Amino acid sequence: MKKRLIAIAFVLIAAFGVLCYGSRYRRQKTPAVSVVMLTYQRAEMLPQAIESILSQTFSDFEFIIINDGSSDDTDEVVAHYNDSRIRYYRNDRNRGIAFSRNRAASLARGKYIMIMDDDDRSFLERMSGQVSYLEQHSDIAAVAGQIAGLPRIPQNHDEIAAGLIQYNNFGNANVMYRRSFAAKHGIRYDEELKASEDWDFWLKILFAGGKFAALPDDVLARNGASTKYYGISYEEANAAVRKKIGKAFLPEKPDAFYAADSCGKLKLISEKNIFSPAFMQKLFDINCPAAASPAVR
Repeated sequence: MKKRLIAIAFVLIAAFGVLCYGSRYRRQKTPAVSVVMLTYQRAEMLPQAIESILSQTFSDFEFIIINDGSSDDTDEVVAHYNDSRIRYYRNDRNRGIAFSRNRAASLARGKYIMIMDDDDRSFLERMSGQVSYLEQHSDIAAVAGQIAGLPRIPQNHDEIAAGLIQYNNFGNANVMYRRSFAAKHGIRYDEELKASEDWDFWLKILFAGGKFAALPDDVLARNGASTKYYGISYEEANAAVRKKIGKAFLPEKPDAFYAADSCGKLKLISEKNIFSPAFMQKLFDINCPAAASPAVR
């Protein structure tokens, strides 16, 4: 009888150990996707954004939310959701979009990073569709999806790249990208930019040799709240990125900005200044690698 009790005790101890190990394994398991969302003074909009992520048909993800120093009820709103996939962090003060995105990316553990904005709503199949695409196309660094009600994003790399030189035709909160690609090339958001940091981020991926694609389906709906970030308009922000490009490649003429016209002639955006011929050649080669690059005049 005593031996039988001892044997039963050993079995129970072993079973308990397996359960504990399994629980620990589940907690430490690397998620396939890290959803990253920063929020600032948008407590009233958060429920829609959060619930659209938690209800995704694809469930292997972590949800990193960065509160960028909000003074509203954001803490209470997030605390309402009792979901272990949520990882909530608060900046010590208002740090800005780029800082918060970099912080979220540094905390991410997933193979893929999916960007989400606090005033948007992701459709139920969004995550599943973007993960499936990246799994099937190992050469693609980032995949976008269409945004309901907005102009369609080109689906192939050449068209995306040609437009991306001129403006952000790829989006932001509709994108999922490979965390390993950004890490390998040391690509981070520029914290000196108050906005359009996303456009700058995609340009860095482009010049690192990354390829882009876009799904044909809508993955996201916007409510129109993000026409300004931290008091700066898109137009002002885009001008800052263009000036940054000019300063990087032609410091003595920082207002210069050229663009490649979809595998055609290189056209001048600023008629007063020019980039170096080497940079113009690089733009054409990236956009149209199969084409014979013309001499730059």
